[in-house]
Amino acid sequence: MIGIKTMTEVLEKIKSIIKDSKTFALLSKKNSEDCRLLAKEALKSALSKNNLEVILLAEEVNFQKKWGDLLSETKESLSPRKTSIRIPKNQYKIKELSYEDGNEFLSLLVTTENKELDKNAIILEPVLPKADAVFCFFEPSEIETLREFAKEIEFPPKEKIIFLAENGTTFAEKITHIIKAIFPAALSLQSVSTLLFASLITETNNFIRPVSQEVLRFGSEILSLGADKELVKKIINEEKTISSAQLLGRALARTQIDETFGASWTFLSQKDLEKTRNSNSSSQFFYNIVKNLRENIPSGPISLLFWQAPSENIRRNSDFLPERLETEFLTKQANQNVFALAAAEEEKILLPLAAVLGMKLQSKYFISGPFDNFSEAELRFRNAFKEIFSIKI
Repeated sequence: MIGIKTMTEVLEKIKSIIKDSKTFALLSKKNSEDCRLLAKEALKSALSKNNLEVILLAEEVNFQKKWGDLLSETKESLSPRKTSIRIPKNQYKIKELSYEDGNEFLSLLVTTENKELDKNAIILEPVLPKADAVFCFFEPSEIETLREFAKEIEFPPKEKIIFLAENGTTFAEKITHIIKAIFPAALSLQSVSTLLFASLITETNNFIRPVSQEVLRFGSEILSLGADKELVKKIINEEKTISSAQLLGRALARTQIDETFGASWTFLSQKDLEKTRNSNSSSQFFYNIVKNLRENIPSGPISLLFWQAPSENIRRNSDFLPERLETEFLTKQANQNVFALAAAEEEKILLPLAAVLGMKLQSKYFISGPFDNFSEAELRFRNAFKEIFSIKI
Protein backbone atom coordinates (compact mmCIF):
# COMPACT_ATOMS: atom_id res chain seq x y z
CA MET A 1 0.00 0.00 0.00
CA ILE A 2 1.31 3.41 -0.92
CA GLY A 3 0.65 6.30 1.45
CA ILE A 4 1.16 9.53 -0.45
CA LYS A 5 3.40 11.68 1.78
CA THR A 6 5.82 13.45 -0.55
CA MET A 7 4.34 13.42 -4.03
CA THR A 8 7.68 13.46 -5.82
CA GLU A 9 8.73 10.27 -4.00
CA VAL A 10 5.84 8.22 -5.29
CA LEU A 11 4.94 9.64 -8.71
CA GLU A 12 7.23 7.23 -10.55
CA LYS A 13 5.70 4.32 -8.67
CA ILE A 14 2.18 5.53 -9.49
CA LYS A 15 3.13 5.96 -13.16
CA SER A 16 4.35 2.38 -13.20
CA ILE A 17 1.16 1.13 -11.56
CA ILE A 18 -1.10 2.97 -14.00
CA LYS A 19 0.98 1.87 -16.99
CA ASP A 20 0.49 -1.78 -15.98
CA SER A 21 -3.23 -1.43 -15.19
CA LYS A 22 -6.40 -1.34 -17.25
CA THR A 23 -9.11 -1.26 -14.59
CA PHE A 24 -9.21 1.14 -11.64
CA ALA A 25 -11.31 1.58 -8.52
CA LEU A 26 -11.55 5.00 -6.86
CA LEU A 27 -12.82 4.62 -3.31
CA SER A 28 -14.06 7.13 -0.75
CA LYS A 29 -15.80 6.78 2.59
CA LYS A 30 -19.50 7.40 3.07
CA ASN A 31 -20.21 11.10 3.63
CA SER A 32 -16.72 12.13 2.55
CA GLU A 33 -16.00 15.83 2.22
CA ASP A 34 -16.74 17.42 -1.13
CA CYS A 35 -13.06 18.25 -1.71
CA ARG A 36 -12.18 14.54 -1.71
CA LEU A 37 -15.11 13.55 -3.91
CA LEU A 38 -14.43 16.33 -6.42
CA ALA A 39 -10.75 15.36 -6.64
CA LYS A 40 -11.83 11.76 -7.15
CA GLU A 41 -14.16 12.83 -9.97
CA ALA A 42 -11.29 14.71 -11.63
CA LEU A 43 -9.09 11.61 -11.56
CA LYS A 44 -11.98 9.47 -12.81
CA SER A 45 -12.50 11.85 -15.72
CA ALA A 46 -8.79 11.82 -16.62
CA LEU A 47 -8.65 8.01 -16.55
CA SER A 48 -11.84 7.65 -18.60
CA LYS A 49 -10.67 10.18 -21.20
CA ASN A 50 -7.61 7.97 -21.69
CA ASN A 51 -9.76 4.90 -22.36
CA LEU A 52 -9.06 3.27 -19.01
CA GLU A 53 -11.90 1.53 -17.21
CA VAL A 54 -13.06 2.89 -13.87
CA ILE A 55 -15.20 0.63 -11.69
CA LEU A 56 -18.20 2.73 -10.69
CA LEU A 57 -19.75 2.12 -7.29
CA ALA A 58 -22.76 3.87 -5.74
CA GLU A 59 -22.07 7.59 -5.28
CA GLU A 60 -23.22 10.02 -2.59
CA VAL A 61 -26.75 11.17 -3.51
CA ASN A 62 -26.41 14.61 -1.89
CA PHE A 63 -23.05 15.17 -3.57
CA GLN A 64 -24.47 14.23 -6.97
CA LYS A 65 -27.42 16.54 -6.43
CA LYS A 66 -25.29 19.51 -5.38
CA TRP A 67 -22.55 19.18 -8.01
CA GLY A 68 -24.67 17.71 -10.81
CA ASP A 69 -23.90 20.53 -13.27
CA LEU A 70 -20.21 19.88 -12.81
CA LEU A 71 -20.50 16.11 -13.11
CA SER A 72 -22.49 16.02 -16.34
CA GLU A 73 -19.47 14.86 -18.32
CA THR A 74 -18.38 12.26 -15.76
CA LYS A 75 -21.77 10.85 -14.77
CA GLU A 76 -22.26 7.23 -15.77
CA SER A 77 -24.33 4.31 -14.58
CA LEU A 78 -22.88 1.80 -12.14
CA SER A 79 -20.40 -0.70 -13.52
CA PRO A 80 -22.01 -3.90 -14.87
CA ARG A 81 -22.38 -6.63 -12.26
CA LYS A 82 -21.71 -10.29 -13.00
CA THR A 83 -23.35 -13.26 -11.32
CA SER A 84 -22.01 -16.80 -11.45
CA ILE A 85 -24.57 -19.61 -11.84
CA ARG A 86 -22.93 -22.81 -10.62
CA ILE A 87 -24.25 -26.31 -11.32
CA PRO A 88 -22.50 -29.31 -9.71
CA LYS A 89 -20.92 -31.37 -12.51
CA ASN A 90 -20.76 -34.48 -10.33
CA GLN A 91 -24.57 -34.54 -10.18
CA TYR A 92 -25.59 -33.36 -13.62
CA LYS A 93 -24.33 -34.13 -17.08
CA ILE A 94 -24.85 -30.87 -18.98
CA LYS A 95 -25.61 -31.30 -22.66
CA GLU A 96 -26.52 -27.75 -23.68
CA LEU A 97 -26.91 -24.20 -22.35
CA SER A 98 -29.10 -21.62 -24.09
CA TYR A 99 -31.44 -18.74 -23.29
CA GLU A 100 -34.76 -17.26 -24.37
CA ASP A 101 -35.43 -13.52 -24.23
CA GLY A 102 -39.10 -13.05 -23.31
CA ASN A 103 -41.13 -9.90 -22.73
CA GLU A 104 -40.70 -9.97 -18.95
CA PHE A 105 -38.00 -12.53 -18.25
CA LEU A 106 -34.75 -13.78 -19.69
CA SER A 107 -34.85 -17.58 -19.37
CA LEU A 108 -31.70 -19.68 -19.10
CA LEU A 109 -32.24 -23.15 -20.50
CA VAL A 110 -30.13 -25.99 -19.13
CA THR A 111 -30.39 -29.33 -20.92
CA THR A 112 -29.15 -32.30 -18.88
CA GLU A 113 -28.70 -35.90 -20.00
CA ASN A 114 -29.15 -37.77 -16.73
CA LYS A 115 -31.87 -36.02 -14.65
CA GLU A 116 -33.93 -32.87 -14.22
CA LEU A 117 -32.14 -29.97 -12.60
CA ASP A 118 -33.06 -29.33 -8.96
CA LYS A 119 -33.23 -25.60 -8.15
CA ASN A 120 -31.70 -26.29 -4.72
CA ALA A 121 -28.57 -27.60 -6.41
CA ILE A 122 -27.93 -24.31 -8.21
CA ILE A 123 -25.59 -21.81 -6.56
CA LEU A 124 -25.82 -18.12 -7.44
CA GLU A 125 -22.76 -16.06 -6.55
CA PRO A 126 -21.89 -12.45 -7.37
CA VAL A 127 -18.65 -12.03 -9.29
CA LEU A 128 -16.90 -8.98 -7.92
CA PRO A 129 -15.36 -6.57 -10.44
CA LYS A 130 -11.57 -6.90 -10.33
CA ALA A 131 -9.43 -3.79 -10.02
CA ASP A 132 -5.86 -3.72 -11.29
CA ALA A 133 -5.15 -0.64 -9.16
CA VAL A 134 -7.02 1.20 -6.41
CA PHE A 135 -6.94 4.83 -5.26
CA CYS A 136 -8.27 5.27 -1.71
CA PHE A 137 -9.36 8.78 -0.75
CA PHE A 138 -9.05 8.04 2.97
CA GLU A 139 -6.43 7.15 5.56
CA PRO A 140 -4.45 3.86 5.43
CA SER A 141 -5.59 3.17 9.00
CA GLU A 142 -9.21 2.76 7.85
CA ILE A 143 -9.09 -1.04 7.88
CA GLU A 144 -12.84 -1.40 8.44
CA THR A 145 -13.55 0.78 5.40
CA LEU A 146 -11.31 -1.45 3.27
CA ARG A 147 -13.15 -4.52 4.51
CA GLU A 148 -16.47 -2.98 3.47
CA PHE A 149 -15.18 -2.25 -0.03
CA ALA A 150 -13.81 -5.81 -0.26
CA LYS A 151 -17.47 -6.88 -0.47
CA GLU A 152 -17.87 -4.83 -3.65
CA ILE A 153 -14.60 -5.21 -5.55
CA GLU A 154 -11.72 -7.64 -5.80
CA PHE A 155 -8.61 -5.84 -4.60
CA PRO A 156 -5.23 -6.06 -6.35
CA PRO A 157 -1.99 -6.83 -4.45
CA LYS A 158 -1.36 -4.31 -1.66
CA GLU A 159 1.47 -2.60 -3.57
CA LYS A 160 -1.15 -1.44 -6.10
CA ILE A 161 -3.35 0.25 -3.47
CA ILE A 162 -2.64 3.99 -3.32
CA PHE A 163 -3.81 6.05 -0.35
CA LEU A 164 -4.36 9.78 -0.65
CA ALA A 165 -4.13 10.74 3.00
CA GLU A 166 -4.12 14.16 4.62
CA ASN A 167 -0.62 15.57 4.93
CA GLY A 168 -0.90 19.32 4.40
CA THR A 169 -1.21 19.14 0.61
CA THR A 170 -4.70 19.72 -0.78
CA PHE A 171 -6.42 16.87 -2.59
CA ALA A 172 -6.65 19.01 -5.72
CA GLU A 173 -2.87 19.45 -5.74
CA LYS A 174 -2.25 15.73 -5.24
CA ILE A 175 -4.51 14.71 -8.11
CA THR A 176 -3.08 17.46 -10.33
CA HIS A 177 0.44 16.13 -9.72
CA ILE A 178 -0.70 12.63 -10.70
CA ILE A 179 -2.57 13.74 -13.82
CA LYS A 180 0.26 16.06 -14.89
CA ALA A 181 2.80 13.23 -14.59
CA ILE A 182 0.73 10.65 -16.48
CA PHE A 183 -1.98 12.36 -18.58
CA PRO A 184 -0.82 15.99 -18.92
CA ALA A 185 -3.23 16.67 -21.79
CA ALA A 186 -6.19 15.90 -19.51
CA LEU A 187 -5.50 19.04 -17.47
CA SER A 188 -6.44 21.16 -20.47
CA LEU A 189 -9.94 19.66 -20.42
CA GLN A 190 -12.29 22.15 -18.79
CA SER A 191 -14.24 19.38 -17.04
CA VAL A 192 -11.08 18.19 -15.28
CA SER A 193 -9.67 21.61 -14.36
CA THR A 194 -13.07 22.77 -13.08
CA LEU A 195 -13.41 19.73 -10.82
CA LEU A 196 -9.92 20.38 -9.45
CA PHE A 197 -10.70 24.06 -8.87
CA ALA A 198 -13.96 23.15 -7.09
CA SER A 199 -12.06 20.69 -4.89
CA LEU A 200 -9.53 23.39 -3.97
CA ILE A 201 -12.21 25.99 -3.22
CA THR A 202 -14.16 23.64 -0.95
CA GLU A 203 -11.08 22.42 0.92
CA THR A 204 -9.82 25.95 1.61
CA ASN A 205 -13.33 27.38 2.12
CA ASN A 206 -12.72 29.80 -0.75
CA PHE A 207 -9.27 30.58 0.67
CA ILE A 208 -10.71 31.81 3.97
CA ARG A 209 -8.66 29.19 5.76
CA PRO A 210 -4.95 29.99 6.07
CA VAL A 211 -3.15 28.82 2.92
CA SER A 212 0.39 29.12 1.62
CA GLN A 213 1.57 31.16 -1.35
CA GLU A 214 2.09 27.85 -3.12
CA VAL A 215 -1.62 26.99 -2.79
CA LEU A 216 -2.59 30.43 -4.11
CA ARG A 217 -0.28 29.97 -7.10
CA PHE A 218 -1.79 26.55 -7.69
CA GLY A 219 -5.28 28.08 -7.73
CA SER A 220 -4.17 30.59 -10.36
CA GLU A 221 -2.61 27.79 -12.41
CA ILE A 222 -5.85 25.79 -12.44
CA LEU A 223 -7.81 28.86 -13.54
CA SER A 224 -5.32 29.48 -16.34
CA LEU A 225 -6.01 25.95 -17.59
CA GLY A 226 -9.63 26.91 -18.24
CA ALA A 227 -11.47 26.02 -15.02
CA ASP A 228 -15.02 27.39 -15.03
CA LYS A 229 -14.82 29.67 -12.00
CA GLU A 230 -18.32 31.07 -12.50
CA LEU A 231 -19.94 27.63 -12.52
CA VAL A 232 -18.20 26.69 -9.26
CA LYS A 233 -19.23 30.03 -7.76
CA LYS A 234 -22.85 29.48 -8.84
CA ILE A 235 -23.01 26.03 -7.22
CA ILE A 236 -21.47 27.19 -3.95
CA ASN A 237 -23.64 30.32 -3.75
CA GLU A 238 -26.79 28.22 -4.05
CA GLU A 239 -26.15 27.13 -0.45
CA LYS A 240 -25.73 30.72 0.74
CA THR A 241 -29.36 31.53 1.43
CA ILE A 242 -30.96 33.90 3.92
CA SER A 243 -32.31 30.84 5.72
CA SER A 244 -28.87 29.30 6.16
CA ALA A 245 -27.41 32.64 7.30
CA GLN A 246 -30.19 33.04 9.86
CA LEU A 247 -29.62 29.53 11.15
CA LEU A 248 -25.88 30.16 11.44
CA GLY A 249 -26.66 33.29 13.46
CA ARG A 250 -28.80 31.27 15.85
CA ALA A 251 -26.10 28.60 16.08
CA LEU A 252 -23.47 31.21 16.95
CA ALA A 253 -25.75 32.63 19.66
CA ARG A 254 -26.26 29.15 21.11
CA THR A 255 -22.59 28.15 21.19
CA GLN A 256 -20.47 27.84 24.33
CA ILE A 257 -16.76 27.08 24.63
CA ASP A 258 -15.78 24.47 27.20
CA GLU A 259 -12.05 24.84 27.82
CA THR A 260 -12.03 21.89 30.22
CA PHE A 261 -12.70 19.44 27.41
CA GLY A 262 -11.38 21.60 24.57
CA ALA A 263 -14.73 21.61 22.79
CA SER A 264 -17.45 23.97 21.61
CA TRP A 265 -21.10 23.05 22.30
CA THR A 266 -23.91 24.27 20.03
CA PHE A 267 -27.63 23.55 20.48
CA LEU A 268 -30.33 24.04 17.83
CA SER A 269 -33.97 23.34 18.65
CA GLN A 270 -36.70 22.29 16.28
CA LYS A 271 -38.02 25.86 16.41
CA ASP A 272 -34.64 27.18 15.23
CA LEU A 273 -34.90 25.02 12.12
CA GLU A 274 -38.57 25.84 11.54
CA LYS A 275 -38.27 29.62 12.02
CA THR A 276 -35.34 29.81 9.61
CA ARG A 277 -37.18 27.52 7.16
CA ASN A 278 -34.47 24.87 7.10
CA SER A 279 -35.88 21.39 6.49
CA ASN A 280 -32.67 19.75 5.23
CA SER A 281 -31.61 16.95 7.56
CA SER A 282 -28.68 15.48 5.66
CA SER A 283 -25.41 14.88 7.46
CA GLN A 284 -23.57 17.26 5.10
CA PHE A 285 -26.02 20.06 5.94
CA PHE A 286 -25.25 19.88 9.66
CA TYR A 287 -21.55 19.32 9.04
CA ASN A 288 -21.50 22.54 6.99
CA ILE A 289 -23.02 24.39 9.95
CA VAL A 290 -20.18 23.17 12.16
CA LYS A 291 -17.56 24.13 9.55
CA ASN A 292 -19.00 27.65 9.38
CA LEU A 293 -19.06 27.86 13.17
CA ARG A 294 -15.40 26.91 13.31
CA GLU A 295 -14.60 29.70 10.87
CA ASN A 296 -16.34 32.29 13.06
CA ILE A 297 -15.41 31.38 16.64
CA PRO A 298 -12.19 30.47 18.46
CA SER A 299 -13.26 26.84 18.65
CA GLY A 300 -11.36 24.10 20.44
CA PRO A 301 -10.06 20.90 18.86
CA ILE A 302 -13.57 19.40 18.82
CA SER A 303 -16.88 21.03 17.86
CA LEU A 304 -20.20 19.53 18.95
CA LEU A 305 -23.58 20.35 17.40
CA PHE A 306 -26.81 19.06 18.96
CA TRP A 307 -30.08 19.50 17.10
CA GLN A 308 -33.69 18.52 17.50
CA ALA A 309 -35.91 17.37 14.65
CA PRO A 310 -39.29 15.66 14.20
CA SER A 311 -39.14 11.90 13.72
CA GLU A 312 -40.93 12.08 10.37
CA ASN A 313 -38.43 14.61 9.03
CA ILE A 314 -35.53 12.36 9.99
CA ARG A 315 -37.17 9.30 8.42
CA ARG A 316 -37.80 11.16 5.16
CA ASN A 317 -34.60 13.08 4.67
CA SER A 318 -31.67 11.90 6.76
CA ASP A 319 -28.77 9.89 5.40
CA PHE A 320 -27.03 9.25 8.71
CA LEU A 321 -29.35 7.09 10.85
CA PRO A 322 -27.03 4.42 12.30
CA GLU A 323 -28.07 0.99 11.11
CA ARG A 324 -27.64 -0.51 14.55
CA LEU A 325 -30.13 2.04 15.96
CA GLU A 326 -32.64 1.97 13.12
CA THR A 327 -35.09 -0.40 14.80
CA GLU A 328 -34.88 1.53 18.08
CA PHE A 329 -35.43 4.82 16.29
CA LEU A 330 -38.43 3.66 14.28
CA THR A 331 -40.16 2.40 17.43
CA LYS A 332 -39.63 5.61 19.42
CA GLN A 333 -42.84 7.29 20.53
CA ALA A 334 -41.42 10.80 21.05
CA ASN A 335 -42.25 13.44 18.45
CA GLN A 336 -38.78 14.94 18.67
CA ASN A 337 -35.39 13.32 18.59
CA VAL A 338 -32.01 14.81 19.34
CA PHE A 339 -28.88 14.02 17.37
CA ALA A 340 -25.28 15.08 17.90
CA LEU A 341 -22.48 15.74 15.42
CA ALA A 342 -18.86 15.83 16.57
CA ALA A 343 -16.28 17.33 14.19
CA ALA A 344 -12.58 18.21 14.18
CA GLU A 345 -9.93 19.39 11.73
CA GLU A 346 -8.23 15.98 11.82
CA GLU A 347 -9.83 12.55 12.08
CA LYS A 348 -7.30 11.34 14.65
CA ILE A 349 -8.54 13.96 17.15
CA LEU A 350 -11.99 12.36 17.09
CA LEU A 351 -10.87 8.74 17.35
CA PRO A 352 -10.85 8.48 21.20
CA LEU A 353 -14.29 10.11 21.50
CA ALA A 354 -15.75 7.96 18.73
CA ALA A 355 -14.31 4.83 20.35
CA VAL A 356 -15.82 5.61 23.77
CA LEU A 357 -19.21 6.33 22.20
CA GLY A 358 -19.01 3.25 19.98
CA MET A 359 -19.36 5.30 16.81
CA LYS A 360 -17.70 5.07 13.39
CA LEU A 361 -16.02 8.11 11.85
CA GLN A 362 -17.50 9.61 8.68
CA SER A 363 -14.61 11.64 7.33
CA LYS A 364 -13.81 14.38 9.88
CA TYR A 365 -17.00 13.89 11.86
CA PHE A 366 -19.44 11.36 13.26
CA ILE A 367 -23.11 11.51 14.21
CA SER A 368 -24.57 9.97 17.35
CA GLY A 369 -28.17 9.47 18.45
CA PRO A 370 -31.09 9.49 18.66
CA PHE A 371 -31.40 10.84 22.21
CA ASP A 372 -34.68 11.65 23.93
CA ASN A 373 -33.65 15.21 24.76
CA PHE A 374 -30.71 17.64 24.88
CA SER A 375 -29.89 16.80 28.50
CA GLU A 376 -29.45 13.12 27.72
CA ALA A 377 -27.26 13.89 24.70
CA GLU A 378 -25.09 16.40 26.55
CA LEU A 379 -24.64 14.08 29.53
CA ARG A 380 -23.61 11.22 27.24
CA PHE A 381 -20.86 13.32 25.67
CA ARG A 382 -19.66 14.84 28.94
CA ASN A 383 -19.34 11.37 30.44
CA ALA A 384 -17.42 10.27 27.34
CA PHE A 385 -15.00 13.18 27.72
CA LYS A 386 -14.54 12.37 31.41
CA GLU A 387 -13.75 8.75 30.55
CA ILE A 388 -11.12 9.87 28.02
CA PHE A 389 -9.53 12.35 30.42
CA SER A 390 -9.51 9.82 33.27
CA ILE A 391 -7.17 7.47 31.41
CA LYS A 392 -4.79 10.18 30.15
CA ILE A 393 -1.45 10.52 31.92
